[in-house]
Amino acid sequence: MECEQKMMADGAYAFFDVDDTLISVKSMFSFQAFWYDQTGDELGRARYEQDLRRHLHPGASWEFLNRLYYRHFAGRDAKRVEALGQAWFEQQRKSESPFYHARPLAELEMHQRQGCEVVFVSGSFPALLEPIARELGVAHILATRLAVEQGRYTGEILPPQTIGAGKAEAIGEFLALRQCSPESCFAYGDDISDLPMLQAVGRPTVVSGGRELEARARAMGWRVIAPV
Repeated sequence: MECEQKMMADGAYAFFDVDDTLISVKSMFSFQAFWYDQTGDELGRARYEQDLRRHLHPGASWEFLNRLYYRHFAGRDAKRVEALGQAWFEQQRKSESPFYHARPLAELEMHQRQGCEVVFVSGSFPALLEPIARELGVAHILATRLAVEQGRYTGEILPPQTIGAGKAEAIGEFLALRQCSPESCFAYGDDISDLPMLQAVGRPTVVSGGRELEARARAMGWRVIAPV
């Protein structure tokens, strides 16, 4: 079986959160600013920023913020979002600031060399994640799927919501289809919302710098690495 072949290498799959774990920007927030710059939708920008001021705070629920974020996609043409997602990525890669965190990127490449397939698990969406995956040779993405009607986003997302417990649910479904044990798998995350994902595998690693997670990881004896 596929899983048995992979376990001869160093584990079956390596699941990576993306924003602040693998890359140095919050892709969703960064893209939203890019979208408004490119489209000139200043009324939409004002509504979005008003929502952020009202709901974004240190103890905010990422699950709630994730749904709130995608409500601002209602009515957007899906193909235009995909095109601007690629343009956003190209702009990021031209920036002088490092786009990837050096240590997590090195770990990802190590897993690939050892024959362990990498899977992105993110609350972000495919239009932003696919260019990153292509550049890094990542074949699998578990991410937010947006409901579409007549080529336009409705503002709603499809289950599972790949934030918090939804990340563990998505991983469970992914591994069940491949008849793989989670105990042989790796996962990397930086934020307390990644805790369910990390608990869902046998070999969790925490990237330091996120909300609340590092202390929990050390208390449980998990591996902790710096982003650089």
